[in-house]
Amino acid sequence: MQRADAVEQLNSVYRILSADMDAAVAYSAEHSNPFAHRTVVRTLFSLIEGLAFQLRQVTIASLEPHTGSLTLAELVLLREERYNLNTKGEPETSDNFQNFLPNLLFTIRSYGKNHGATFQADTSTHGWQAMRHAVNLRNRITHPKSVANLTLSDQDQKNLIEAAAWWKKTLLEMFDACDRADAEWIAKSQSVGS
Repeated sequence: MQRADAVEQLNSVYRILSADMDAAVAYSAEHSNPFAHRTVVRTLFSLIEGLAFQLRQVTIASLEPHTGSLTLAELVLLREERYNLNTKGEPETSDNFQNFLPNLLFTIRSYGKNHGATFQADTSTHGWQAMRHAVNLRNRITHPKSVANLTLSDQDQKNLIEAAAWWKKTLLEMFDACDRADAEWIAKSQSVGS
């Protein structure tokens, strides 16, 4: 995929899933019930996972051959691939899905690294702890073991809001770090060309 196509996909997915999130939050505010609350959880994670996947696609599409900005292992992980040998001793690829939170941090770091930025998501904040709780909440409501698993407490809802705020803040900081690294690279390349 060409970089421009990958960026367009990222923008389109963002617009669609952000509109879904706005609609889910508005519905939940108007109809404060368990269905509405579960819908917000599912919609938020669709937004996060959709954007994370698209960020990986933009990173892959942005790589110039042999730039060395990402290692071979990082590239394979971005592609969500794993290599095995088949019964004939020939290499073949298979899907390699990683745990959500480590993969989210990896995606953010790789996107920044591809821009020459050394950005790390801040995992020392309460927002990160809320994200961890929100992932457990998502798992609980998408794979319920009891009726109790399907109800969100006030604290669950608060953590969900804080997790969404952490995600938004992290993305904005990452994009800002990338913009600064891009501007620095352009300034250096212009001074070399002068």
